[in-house]
Amino acid sequence: RATCDVRRATCDVRGGIDCASRVGMGVKTFRELRCWQLAHELRLEVLAICAREPASRHFSFCNSFQDTASSICRNLAEGFSRFNSAETVQFFRYALASLAELQDHFLDCLARDFIDSAQYDRLHDLSEHTKASVLNFIKPHIKRRP
Repeated sequence: RATCDVRRATCDVRGGIDCASRVGMGVKTFRELRCWQLAHELRLEVLAICAREPASRHFSFCNSFQDTASSICRNLAEGFSRFNSAETVQFFRYALASLAELQDHFLDCLARDFIDSAQYDRLHDLSEHTKASVLNFIKPHIKRRP
C-alpha cells in the first residue's frame, strides 16, 4: 500500500536538486523522489493491465494508457532536473495533468472490464497518494502572492 511519507521542504531556492539538498533531504536523483516512485508504481500497474487479456487486444487504448502513465514519470524527472522553481513547478503541473488523465483511463478500464472495482479503488487510491506527494514537493516552489 502506498503512503505519502514525504518530507516537507521549507526553502525558497531555485529548482528541485538544490532545494532538496539544502533542506537535508539528500535527494540527488529523480528516482529518489517519493512522488516519482509512486508514479513509477502506477506505470508498472498500467503495463501489467495492458499485458493481460482482454486489454492486450486493444492496442490503441493500451498505447494511450501506457503513454499517459509514462508521461507522469517523464515530467517529474524533467521537472526535478530544472534549476528554476517556475520550471520545476511547470513540469510537475504537467505531471498532475497526466495523472488526471490516467485516473480517467482507470475509469475506462473499469467500464471495459479490464479491472474490477477493487483494483480500481486501489489504483485510484495510489494515484491520489501520488498527487498528494507531487503537490507536497512543489509547495515550496510556488511563489506566494502578497
